[in-house]
Amino acid sequence: MKPIPQLLHDQEIPVVTYRKILTSRNVPQLLLAASLSRLAHGMLLLVVVLYSIAEFDSAAVAGMSGFFLTLPGFLISPIAGAVLDRFGALRAVAMDTAASAVLIGGIGVFSLVGNLTPGVLYVLLALFSLTSPLTDGGIRTLFPQFVPDIAYDKANALDLSTYSAIEVGGPLVAGSLFAWAGANPALFTVVGLYALATLSLALLRGDPKPAPKGERQQHLLRAAWEGITYLLRNSTLRGLAASYSLFQVSYGMLILIVPVAVTEWVTPGSSSGRYVGLIWAVVGLCGGLGALAAGKLVRSGVERRYMVGATAVASAAIFPISALGSLVALGAGLALFGLMEGTVNVSLLSLRQRRTDPGWIGRIMTVSISVNLIGFPVGTALGGFLVGATTPAKALAVAAALTLASAVCARLLVPKEA
Repeated sequence: MKPIPQLLHDQEIPVVTYRKILTSRNVPQLLLAASLSRLAHGMLLLVVVLYSIAEFDSAAVAGMSGFFLTLPGFLISPIAGAVLDRFGALRAVAMDTAASAVLIGGIGVFSLVGNLTPGVLYVLLALFSLTSPLTDGGIRTLFPQFVPDIAYDKANALDLSTYSAIEVGGPLVAGSLFAWAGANPALFTVVGLYALATLSLALLRGDPKPAPKGERQQHLLRAAWEGITYLLRNSTLRGLAASYSLFQVSYGMLILIVPVAVTEWVTPGSSSGRYVGLIWAVVGLCGGLGALAAGKLVRSGVERRYMVGATAVASAAIFPISALGSLVALGAGLALFGLMEGTVNVSLLSLRQRRTDPGWIGRIMTVSISVNLIGFPVGTALGGFLVGATTPAKALAVAAALTLASAVCARLLVPKEA
């Protein structure tokens, strides 16, 4: 079968469909590798939060665990982007998944022998975080190389819906394993998933667009700095960074607020992990549906409009809907939040890909992703502090206010045209 770009050039198909993208070269293999690593990461975050609350009896430790799980990777992301451009995304992603298996295995071993202190946990999570941008940026760098520009919206929707589908299974598996067998079996399940992701990368048949020879010889730090300056000069990327980082502060807060709210409003004890997993599974399912719907609606020129509207609705979903004090209200509010998140993500990815020079895609995709997500570790730390100092409802109100501020930033800072 000819790749999609050639089919378009030959005018053999008038419309790019989801089916054509799924059957094109390397896309199914890439989705498999991405799904395994994302499932592992989705389980890890929930297990770490539940473990910290249960074993250390501290929402603050849980919040700082989320902080160290993500922030170091965001800080190192410019260099990671240069590594992607120099050595190739496939090799970089394989290195990350292998390292992740080793480090999470280390956490499991320390826990088994009874020597897992908060300090040791923070160090291992920080080391894990340092290579994470290689997979986060590497996967998103490869997708635009396998589909044409006009297929970006549908390709991004498939990518995001797959990610959201993984978010359905990840919390359910993690919450059930934690409630039934404890943290260690869940941790070692994560290790196995990362190992399988490493093996699955062998199914990919190479990067079709290797970096130019001169780019490969450029100094890593200089290449990383050029990626940062490119982002700062690009008004679209700057606006997206400001808006989406605020959105991620809210998301990070929810990671800590939800388990505390479930414990206070529904059921105390370890059984609350099942309810937490179920809620995040619903959020993931709705996120996938939202992404697929957005893939049919969002197109070039209207991405910004959909991003602003969906973010504003997400704010109302967090507060007052999610803060009414019952499991049903919390689940319904977060389900609506998931639907809007899918639309926000499709719009953001399409804008970023369309308004980035293809020659800079490796560095910019990694730098931009990490800058956009920088709010997440801030949110986990802030959420851990707030739920320890106030009520879940008040913490949800703060998260909603930050989400609304994200919508305002998207409206004011992201230009209508490149």
